[in-house]
Amino acid sequence: MAFFLLTALFIGGLAAAQKAAVRATQRANDRLQLEIAERERMHEQLQFMETLLREGQRIGRTGSWQLCLHSKELVWSEEHYRIFGYPPDTDKPGSDIFTHRVHPDDYARVCQIVEEAFARNERFECEYRIVLPHDDIRHVRGIGCPVFVDKDCADRYVGITADITEQRKTEDLLRQREQEFRTLAENSPDGVIRYDRHCRRVYVNPAQIRAMGMGFEEVVNVDLAQSWHADIPVNDYRRAVQRVLDTGERAELEGQWTRPDGTVICFAVHMVAERSAKGEIESVLAISRNITSIKQAEQRLKESQMLLRQLADRSETVREEERKHLARELHDELAQHLSALRMQIYMLRHVDATHDMAEKATVMTGLVDAAIDMVRQVITTLRPVALDMGILSALQWLADDFITQKRIRCILHVDRGSFELSDRSATAIFRIAQESLRNIARHAEATEVQMALWQKDEECFLEITDNGKGFDSTVKKDQSFGLIGIRERAFVLGGAAEITSTPSDGTTVRVCVPAVA
Repeated sequence: MAFFLLTALFIGGLAAAQKAAVRATQRANDRLQLEIAERERMHEQLQFMETLLREGQRIGRTGSWQLCLHSKELVWSEEHYRIFGYPPDTDKPGSDIFTHRVHPDDYARVCQIVEEAFARNERFECEYRIVLPHDDIRHVRGIGCPVFVDKDCADRYVGITADITEQRKTEDLLRQREQEFRTLAENSPDGVIRYDRHCRRVYVNPAQIRAMGMGFEEVVNVDLAQSWHADIPVNDYRRAVQRVLDTGERAELEGQWTRPDGTVICFAVHMVAERSAKGEIESVLAISRNITSIKQAEQRLKESQMLLRQLADRSETVREEERKHLARELHDELAQHLSALRMQIYMLRHVDATHDMAEKATVMTGLVDAAIDMVRQVITTLRPVALDMGILSALQWLADDFITQKRIRCILHVDRGSFELSDRSATAIFRIAQESLRNIARHAEATEVQMALWQKDEECFLEITDNGKGFDSTVKKDQSFGLIGIRERAFVLGGAAEITSTPSDGTTVRVCVPAVA
């Protein structure tokens, strides 16, 4: 019994141990599966990171390398092979394939930099050129950093090589453009100024320095207010520059600059925005042109025009005086003599005379009457008698005569207030109205004319409107002396004349002159 009991206990212990072993084996298998899954996940992540690194190097045109200092084993990334013009499946790289690609003019310098860095266990960085097949040149930047096994000794170097060929081309292009700009600016007769984002002059060409009459140090990289001698307030000018910087829109200014020696020059500035490769506004370029001679010529022209207008006005005044004098002489002398002669002939007809003599006296009376009518017409043409009675009477007579002679309706609208006009202003108003009616009769084909006259404060206004065929007032005609005369008569008195017209919609003449001129 004891034997069987011991055997049963032994068999039960074995069964328990087997179950425990099975459970332990299961747990170990589960842990193994977890470890395998974790390793697979880590492997996939590692592959993803390698792929990401590889694609990042390809996109960034940057290759990586590793050099073991003891074994001299060199490892390149795929992109590093591509940068040096080798296929990625090339045999393990050695110093020979690197030496074969480095530009001969850069090789000694690169070797010196690398050897000195290795000797000191220091980081190095250098730029150099490599020569690809077909003699293509590529610019690269190399960077290497030591990896230390302890604080005093490095066992390897790791680094990157970046392809900076496009960057170099861009920099060379920028330098070329800057050189071209400098060449143009330095030899330009116009002033060239460049303002930065703070409205400071960062470049001024020699022409502008000469125009300002100041030294280079006085105008470049200084606040505008420290060297400002223009009639434009410095804050207004600064705001104009800032507006170009903010909006990119062009700006134009004109003003005067006083040099330290007291010389005054006139200038015109044209400002444009300068943008970076990204389209951002970086600065403002201002072209300043010395327009002193132009302004002086304009002033001389204005003075000449004013002198000509004064001479024309003087000539017109003298002509009006002569007309007035001649009209009075004709009225007072010739007309009276003709009237007296007519009376004598009339009396001769009623005295004892032969029939032939009476007939001759009748003929002579007709001739004298015709001469009297002609003298009256000449007097009216020279200066209407109604003008001596005031501008209202003169315009009314002009309207009535226009109706009689041209058979065109003419209505005069008058402000019934008092008109206090000088003889010069009244004559100008009358002549302008006379010329306007003459133009209407010749060209307008109108059926009605409206004239209005009023006075406000110290100015007199005349407006004449017709319902004729009109014309295109924007088109200048070579022979439109009548319209020119209207404007000039108003201008020489210090007034203004406006003539508006559109085809098929009539014409309006508006005149404003000082009441006393």
